[in-house]
Amino acid sequence: MTLPGRLRDMQFTKMHLAVGGAVALVVAIGVSIVLGNLPDGASGSGGEENAAFLYADGQALPDDFADTHPALVADIHAELEARYGLTADRLYDESARPDGLRVVLTLDQALQEAAEETSGEAGVVAVEPGTGAVRCYYGAEAEAGTDLLGSEAPHPPSSVFDMITAATALEAGASIESWWADDDADVTLVEAVRESRTAAMDAVAEEYGVEDVLKTAGSMGLKGIADDEGVLRDVASGDFDGLDAADFGSYPVSVVDMAGVYATIAADGVHADTHFIERVVDGDGRAVEPDQGIRTNQAIADTTAQDLQFTGLGESQAIEDRDFFGVAADFHGETTQSWFVGAIPQLSVAAWANGSAAEDGGMPLWRNVIDTAIEVNGYEAEELPGASGAGTDMTDGIADDDGQIDPDSEYCQANPEVEGCTASESPSESASESETEETSEEPEPDPPTSSSEEEPDPPTTSSEEETTSEDCGWVWC
Repeated sequence: MTLPGRLRDMQFTKMHLAVGGAVALVVAIGVSIVLGNLPDGASGSGGEENAAFLYADGQALPDDFADTHPALVADIHAELEARYGLTADRLYDESARPDGLRVVLTLDQALQEAAEETSGEAGVVAVEPGTGAVRCYYGAEAEAGTDLLGSEAPHPPSSVFDMITAATALEAGASIESWWADDDADVTLVEAVRESRTAAMDAVAEEYGVEDVLKTAGSMGLKGIADDEGVLRDVASGDFDGLDAADFGSYPVSVVDMAGVYATIAADGVHADTHFIERVVDGDGRAVEPDQGIRTNQAIADTTAQDLQFTGLGESQAIEDRDFFGVAADFHGETTQSWFVGAIPQLSVAAWANGSAAEDGGMPLWRNVIDTAIEVNGYEAEELPGASGAGTDMTDGIADDDGQIDPDSEYCQANPEVEGCTASESPSESASESETEETSEEPEPDPPTSSSEEEPDPPTTSSEEETTSEDCGWVWC
């Protein structure tokens, strides 16, 4: 990594001071050069500025950051105590603790500034797949009076939750080509998610049940979900009483949790705890070891993640000729709430907007952060791998109580060679075919006659022949 210009100068000066250390005058001059070349307020060997909280690059947060982001700062303090056992009275203070600890956050300054361009009742958060580092976080606290991204202000996710429901089916052995009944058509799982087929996704959730779906959600990064009364349930506790599988799209969840869920998908199924603290350093720039590291685990199979990426695959040309996956959703309640949650391999972003801010949907907020990240961080375009082919193409979701599939269904139209489709026939059709076989035998030849006089034709109006003719289902009867 190339050091910034001033730091290169500093290292160069220290080298020369070591060589000429015996000469007091040179030492004095060297020290003055070092001090003159340090960034304003910098201290210690790490190059971090003197402030309690810093961006990931070591630059101090704006002076009013705590005033405009009180809930976020409270979350950072909670993480600091949980992971490091440290409280605010240990942190740098210019007058009281000039040698105090400095907290380097995961926030990327350029992405944070882009996120804070968001206006109105809206918010956007970015999480790095594989590490769980929160790279930007803006919940419009100053405008809304509360943090719109966190657990204290969850929102109904609508179709954004469908990726979790689909993951549950895939983890249970179904394929993305499994079939499910929707209101007006039978659709595959991949179609159900892409087309936001509510009835079909509700059927999937009901097939596997509330507990399995929320266990999958918890492993992928969902920490809480609110019930119909607005009471937030801790997913890890397993307290799912009263929740209905058909209502997952209406139970509020936090925006930051959904960014973490999609980060798990982008990381090929590896979940990492979302966090705001990159490291803590002392007055000399030395790292302070945490009591608790960042936990990671293989939350879902890599094939499941691969199939979810394929299911949400967006148009490549939409972001500088690169693949991404995502889900857009609107929830229509007292006001319209708009979501867009999606990821490139390097970054997962969740955007949410309400009321007038939702008129353009969540996509512009999402694009602003993604485009900034690509430009600033130089993310290379990576092609997503496509469907894995794993799992079984299940049809239980479209079969009747007897396990039969409607031969006129979309499934049979797409799979006419399948036994259940080619052999399906109604009882009336079977009876008609049987009668046809009985009446279509070749008639006995007329006996020879010894007289030249023609015999009259046999009567053609017998009730038996009329019945046989009417019931025959073949064109040649």
